[in-house]
Amino acid sequence: MREINEIVIHCSATDFGNAELFRNWHVNDNGWDDIGYHYVILNSYPEKKNIELRKPVFDNDGKIEIGRDISKPGAHVKNHNEDSIGICLVGNDTFSGKQFESLKCLISTLLSIYPNVVIKGHYEYDTAIIQGKTCPNIDMELLREKLKNKNS
Repeated sequence: MREINEIVIHCSATDFGNAELFRNWHVNDNGWDDIGYHYVILNSYPEKKNIELRKPVFDNDGKIEIGRDISKPGAHVKNHNEDSIGICLVGNDTFSGKQFESLKCLISTLLSIYPNVVIKGHYEYDTAIIQGKTCPNIDMELLREKLKNKNS
Protein backbone atom coordinates (compact mmCIF):
# COMPACT_ATOMS: atom_id res chain seq x y z
CA MET A 1 0.00 0.00 0.00
CA ARG A 2 1.27 3.47 -0.91
CA GLU A 3 1.98 6.03 1.78
CA ILE A 4 -0.42 8.92 1.15
CA ASN A 5 0.52 12.36 2.49
CA GLU A 6 -1.38 14.73 0.20
CA ILE A 7 -4.67 15.11 -1.62
CA VAL A 8 -4.35 17.42 -4.62
CA ILE A 9 -7.36 19.21 -6.09
CA HIS A 10 -7.36 19.90 -9.81
CA CYS A 11 -9.73 21.21 -12.44
CA SER A 12 -10.04 19.80 -15.93
CA ALA A 13 -9.65 23.23 -17.61
CA THR A 14 -12.51 22.11 -19.86
CA ASP A 15 -16.23 22.77 -19.50
CA PHE A 16 -17.02 19.10 -20.14
CA GLY A 17 -15.58 15.66 -19.57
CA ASN A 18 -15.50 12.49 -17.55
CA ALA A 19 -12.95 9.88 -16.48
CA GLU A 20 -13.21 7.96 -19.76
CA LEU A 21 -12.58 11.07 -21.87
CA PHE A 22 -9.63 12.20 -19.71
CA ARG A 23 -8.21 8.67 -19.75
CA ASN A 24 -8.32 8.71 -23.56
CA TRP A 25 -6.61 12.11 -23.67
CA HIS A 26 -3.95 11.14 -21.16
CA VAL A 27 -3.20 7.78 -22.79
CA ASN A 28 -3.52 8.75 -26.47
CA ASP A 29 -2.22 12.34 -26.38
CA ASN A 30 0.36 12.08 -23.58
CA GLY A 31 1.37 8.44 -23.90
CA TRP A 32 0.65 7.76 -20.22
CA ASP A 33 -0.38 4.32 -19.03
CA ASP A 34 -3.69 5.59 -17.57
CA ILE A 35 -5.63 8.68 -16.54
CA GLY A 36 -3.58 10.97 -14.32
CA TYR A 37 -6.25 11.46 -11.61
CA HIS A 38 -7.55 8.98 -9.07
CA TYR A 39 -11.02 10.55 -8.98
CA VAL A 40 -13.05 12.79 -11.29
CA ILE A 41 -16.06 14.77 -10.05
CA LEU A 42 -18.43 15.45 -12.93
CA ASN A 43 -20.51 18.45 -13.88
CA SER A 44 -23.59 18.22 -16.11
CA TYR A 45 -21.64 18.10 -19.38
CA PRO A 46 -19.97 14.74 -20.06
CA GLU A 47 -19.23 15.56 -23.70
CA LYS A 48 -18.64 18.67 -25.79
CA LYS A 49 -21.84 17.97 -27.72
CA ASN A 50 -23.84 18.42 -24.50
CA ILE A 51 -22.62 22.01 -24.33
CA GLU A 52 -23.07 22.65 -28.05
CA LEU A 53 -26.64 21.29 -27.97
CA ARG A 54 -27.34 22.94 -24.61
CA LYS A 55 -28.37 19.59 -23.21
CA PRO A 56 -26.91 19.07 -19.76
CA VAL A 57 -27.11 15.65 -18.14
CA PHE A 58 -28.32 16.76 -14.72
CA ASP A 59 -27.88 13.32 -13.12
CA ASN A 60 -24.13 13.54 -13.83
CA ASP A 61 -23.65 16.67 -11.75
CA GLY A 62 -21.58 15.78 -8.69
CA LYS A 63 -21.11 12.14 -9.66
CA ILE A 64 -17.73 10.76 -8.58
CA GLU A 65 -15.92 8.54 -11.07
CA ILE A 66 -12.93 6.37 -10.34
CA GLY A 67 -9.87 7.20 -12.42
CA ARG A 68 -6.50 5.59 -11.84
CA ASP A 69 -6.34 2.82 -9.27
CA ILE A 70 -5.58 4.45 -5.93
CA SER A 71 -2.88 1.86 -5.21
CA LYS A 72 -0.82 3.36 -8.06
CA PRO A 73 0.88 6.76 -8.15
CA GLY A 74 -1.01 9.30 -10.23
CA ALA A 75 0.25 11.55 -12.99
CA HIS A 76 -1.16 14.87 -11.83
CA VAL A 77 1.61 16.91 -10.13
CA LYS A 78 5.14 16.71 -11.42
CA ASN A 79 7.49 15.35 -8.72
CA HIS A 80 4.60 14.82 -6.25
CA ASN A 81 2.74 11.76 -7.49
CA GLU A 82 4.23 8.98 -5.36
CA ASP A 83 2.50 9.97 -2.11
CA SER A 84 -0.58 11.84 -3.31
CA ILE A 85 -4.14 11.32 -4.51
CA GLY A 86 -5.37 13.46 -7.41
CA ILE A 87 -8.98 14.66 -7.57
CA CYS A 88 -10.20 16.51 -10.67
CA LEU A 89 -13.28 18.74 -10.72
CA VAL A 90 -14.67 18.92 -14.26
CA GLY A 91 -14.74 22.59 -15.19
CA ASN A 92 -12.35 25.48 -15.48
CA ASP A 93 -13.29 28.15 -12.97
CA THR A 94 -16.98 27.50 -12.32
CA PHE A 95 -18.15 24.49 -10.36
CA SER A 96 -21.56 23.45 -9.07
CA GLY A 97 -22.70 23.06 -5.51
CA LYS A 98 -23.19 19.36 -6.17
CA GLN A 99 -19.54 19.05 -7.21
CA PHE A 100 -18.44 20.70 -3.96
CA GLU A 101 -20.76 18.47 -1.91
CA SER A 102 -19.26 15.42 -3.60
CA LEU A 103 -15.75 16.78 -3.03
CA LYS A 104 -16.51 17.21 0.68
CA CYS A 105 -17.86 13.65 0.92
CA LEU A 106 -14.93 12.17 -0.98
CA ILE A 107 -12.35 14.04 1.08
CA SER A 108 -14.13 13.09 4.29
CA THR A 109 -13.94 9.44 3.26
CA LEU A 110 -10.28 9.74 2.29
CA LEU A 111 -9.47 11.48 5.59
CA SER A 112 -10.98 8.53 7.46
CA ILE A 113 -8.43 6.30 5.70
CA TYR A 114 -5.52 8.77 5.58
CA PRO A 115 -6.10 11.06 8.59
CA ASN A 116 -2.86 13.05 8.35
CA VAL A 117 -2.95 14.14 4.72
CA VAL A 118 -2.57 17.73 3.60
CA ILE A 119 -5.10 19.08 1.09
CA LYS A 120 -3.60 21.31 -1.57
CA GLY A 121 -4.51 22.83 -4.90
CA HIS A 122 -2.34 22.08 -7.91
CA TYR A 123 -1.27 25.72 -8.13
CA GLU A 124 0.31 25.50 -4.67
CA TYR A 125 3.19 23.32 -5.90
CA ASP A 126 6.50 24.74 -7.08
CA THR A 127 6.36 22.80 -10.34
CA ALA A 128 2.89 24.18 -11.08
CA ILE A 129 4.00 27.72 -10.32
CA ILE A 130 6.85 27.34 -12.83
CA GLN A 131 4.33 26.05 -15.40
CA GLY A 132 1.98 28.99 -14.71
CA LYS A 133 -0.81 26.70 -13.47
CA THR A 134 -3.77 28.24 -11.64
CA CYS A 135 -5.65 24.95 -11.31
CA PRO A 136 -8.09 24.39 -9.63
CA ASN A 137 -8.91 28.12 -9.86
CA ILE A 138 -10.33 28.05 -6.32
CA ASP A 139 -9.13 29.89 -3.22
CA MET A 140 -7.64 26.88 -1.44
CA GLU A 141 -7.63 28.53 2.00
CA LEU A 142 -11.40 29.04 1.68
CA LEU A 143 -11.90 25.50 0.34
CA ARG A 144 -9.89 23.96 3.20
CA GLU A 145 -11.96 25.95 5.69
CA LYS A 146 -15.22 24.79 4.06
CA LEU A 147 -14.02 21.18 4.04
CA LYS A 148 -13.40 21.39 7.80
CA ASN A 149 -16.83 22.86 8.52
CA LYS A 150 -19.47 20.14 8.14
CA ASN A 151 -22.30 22.72 8.06
CA SER A 152 -21.08 24.81 5.10
